[in-house]
Amino acid sequence: MEAMHHVFRPAKLLISFMARRRGDHLVEISKAAGARGGTIAMGRAMTDSRFLQLLSLADIDQDVVFTIMGQETDQVLSAIMEAAKREPKKLSGLAILLDVAGMLFRVPGQEIEEDSESDSDMKSGFKLITVIVNHGYADDVMAAARKAGAKGGTILTARGTGTEADLKFFGICLVPEKEMLMIIAETETVSEILKAINSVPNIRQPGGGVVFHINLERFMPLGGVSKGENDAQK
Repeated sequence: MEAMHHVFRPAKLLISFMARRRGDHLVEISKAAGARGGTIAMGRAMTDSRFLQLLSLADIDQDVVFTIMGQETDQVLSAIMEAAKREPKKLSGLAILLDVAGMLFRVPGQEIEEDSESDSDMKSGFKLITVIVNHGYADDVMAAARKAGAKGGTILTARGTGTEADLKFFGICLVPEKEMLMIIAETETVSEILKAINSVPNIRQPGGGVVFHINLERFMPLGGVSKGENDAQK
C-alpha cells in the first residue's frame, strides 16, 4: 500500500449563520454538490438590526456551519444559492467565504510541503490556525502547539455531520462530538506550529481531524491590553 503523506494547499472556508437545526440541511446540500461535510457549532445571535430580524437571525440560537472546500467550491456555492432560492425560509441566513492560506490534505507519495506564500503578503503579521478534532483531543493538539511556540488558544464545542454512508465510503470511525481549537499565532511561528500539530497521532489518522490556517488582515487587542500583555494572557 502506498504511503500517505500530508501537504498544505490553498482552500476556501464557508461560514454560514442560520437558525438552530437548519445547519444539517445546509450540509446535506453541500455534500450533494461535492463537499466532504461540515462542522456545526452552536451560537447565539444578538443584534438590533432590522435586516437580521427579517431573516430571523436577531437574538436567537444559531447553527454556525464551517465548510472547508477545495476545487469543489464553485459547485457547492452554486448549489447552496439555488437551494436558497427554492427554500428561502428554510435556508435564510448569512454566509461568508474566506481564503484559506493552507489546508492539511492527505495525499499519496508526497511529504509535507511548506507554505508558498510570502510573509510580505501578511498585513497583520498573524495567522489564525484552526484545528477540528474529535472530542477530547483538542488539549493534546494545544500541548503540541505550545511546544512549537503557540501562546494559547480557544476551544469551541461543535458536532460533526457524518452519516453511516460516510463511514462506509471513507472507512473511518465517525465521532459526532467535535472540538474546534483556534490559535492566533505570529506568522514566523506558524510553520513550526503546523509541523507540531501534524505530529499528533490522532491528526495523522484518517478522519482524525481537519487543520487549516487563515491570514489575518488585522490583529486588534481589546480593552487597552498591549500586544505583549495579550500574549502573556493566552
